[in-house]
Amino acid sequence: MFPKKTIQRNRIIYHLRKYKNFLIIGHKKPDGDAVGSMLALHLALKSVGKNTILACDDHLSERFNFLPDADKIKLLEDVVKIIDNIDLVITLDSGVYQLTGLDTHFSKKELPMILNIDHHQDNPHYGQINLVEADKSSTCEIIYHIIKAINVEIDDKIATCILNGIFLDTDSFKNPNTSTDTLKITSNLLSRGANLKEITKSNLKDKSLSALKLWGITLARLRKNSKLGIISTVVTRSDLENCNASYEDLEGVANFLNSIPEAKASLVLSERDKNEIKGSFRTLHDEVDVSKLAALFGGGGHKKAAGFTIPGQLQKDKNHWKII
Repeated sequence: MFPKKTIQRNRIIYHLRKYKNFLIIGHKKPDGDAVGSMLALHLALKSVGKNTILACDDHLSERFNFLPDADKIKLLEDVVKIIDNIDLVITLDSGVYQLTGLDTHFSKKELPMILNIDHHQDNPHYGQINLVEADKSSTCEIIYHIIKAINVEIDDKIATCILNGIFLDTDSFKNPNTSTDTLKITSNLLSRGANLKEITKSNLKDKSLSALKLWGITLARLRKNSKLGIISTVVTRSDLENCNASYEDLEGVANFLNSIPEAKASLVLSERDKNEIKGSFRTLHDEVDVSKLAALFGGGGHKKAAGFTIPGQLQKDKNHWKII
């Protein structure tokens, strides 16, 4: 008997070869892995004569504009009318169905078959075909194997898209999800022309003055729970407004906090729209599973990186912060 994930991968490969017209969806607030996997699969399918529509329920960050065909990613609401022309919907890097945004634009009856490709361990397998490989560093790593399986030559454009996702989801190869296979794939992508210099510049080096001011405020509020070993901080909407910054400028803070030697895990709480607070957990310790911590608040994710959203606002109470 073949392993279940091998069967699922073969089913996906069969459908990619059989059908012609695809709608490729990334999750809301798309990160580097979602964008990279979308574009890599799009470029691969386009190279063998397939038709693809790329869509997301949120606008793309400008820092991903250097990726080939990034300008072809449309808002999901703008592709509603063409759903009847689609043979298959492919969702990438979306741990739950609601993150795709499909539920707000379509009923399940309106949609063709969904191929769900992801690496989040708590993915509930919401597609008709589900390839969920939690042992992979990123969805881009899964897409790498799929592209090779459909016999598409990985050129410099595809290689750059895939490496963008791997680079960001491994926190530039520092996270424990970086396996020997991940590094072998990275080596192969570089040999095929992946632009690591541009990936690094766009995602790590180009910090605006607004972002640096925001990071300064965030780091000044660090607190340590000595009993649990959790380093935490908070960010309010007022902080973003005062620094003229965006939520995107917060990316990387939770990972950075794990560089503190005594930190077993880090937590960043940030106020969002509609009276919401987002929590982001990260850890580098094998014995810590932050997905279980996130699950206590109704969230989830990976063992080393997870998050949740709860109602409320952040309020300072003397030298402490509380949720109201």
